Amino acid sequence: MNKSIVFLLIFSFQINFSQEIDCTVIVNSDQINQTNKSVFSNLEKSISTFINFNSWSENTLLNHEKIDLNLLITIISNSDNKFVANFEFQSLRPVLNSTYQTPLFNFIDKNVEFTYEEFETLFFVENKFQSDLVSLLSYYINIVYGLDKDSFVSNSGTIFYNKAQQILNLANQGTSSANWQSSSSGGRINKFWLIENLNSSNSKEFRDMIFSYHSNGLDLMYDNKLLSKKNISSSIVSLERMNRRVPNSILLKIFFETKSDEIRDIFSAGPDLETTNLYNQLNRLAPFFSNKWANIR
Repeated sequence: MNKSIVFLLIFSFQINFSQEIDCTVIVNSDQINQTNKSVFSNLEKSISTFINFNSWSENTLLNHEKIDLNLLITIISNSDNKFVANFEFQSLRPVLNSTYQTPLFNFIDKNVEFTYEEFETLFFVENKFQSDLVSLLSYYINIVYGLDKDSFVSNSGTIFYNKAQQILNLANQGTSSANWQSSSSGGRINKFWLIENLNSSNSKEFRDMIFSYHSNGLDLMYDNKLLSKKNISSSIVSLERMNRRVPNSILLKIFFETKSDEIRDIFSAGPDLETTNLYNQLNRLAPFFSNKWANIR
């Protein structure tokens, strides 16, 4: 069979059957004083193809079930094939019986170092370190996938967190970059501590909350707004036990940075609900957003 026909068949198969992530990738190179911008546009295409046309699980997802992901990559420096960039991930989850999409994961990984040759094709090979860029993208895709699964079926994201842990372990063995280490820039707000906390039994309340907040909360908003608000409130209040064990957890920091506007909006309108306990707990859990909690009634 003609090789070009074989390639087209394989590519068509990937498009029809492997796409589980619907990711919009933007590479911003405005900070780079470089006339030839083609390397940045090709980097954008390579990453988009890698994320959107890889198979990340054994699940077969319909179009409306695909995970929506936005990825903004801001290039800080570029010399030859070496890059330093900020990677900003935002994943969204549909809410049942509505057109609303709720943010599930907002996170910026800063000052990431990686290499990329123009027109390079990115490949993920399980149980093998390929490159910092491939590992970084694969790691976060599994984090996003795990959180998405947890939000629909309680504690169903474990397999994806385990994959992310394996990717991190292999990267620590395969590269000299500090990006994968516990002491990388950002203190304890980094890839190492993110997956460490997601896989820890100390974070049980967080994973239970992700399910209850979404499946027992937001997904009920259309049918029973009051019950939905009660369940969302209870799910947030339950985090106090975890906060006592693990104060200043990276998971709580990311959650409230992702959800603070949404929580404010949910509890700033009717139907009325007793929110004194919720208000007090929010100010303990996320005091930096006290100006938003002041709108809760």
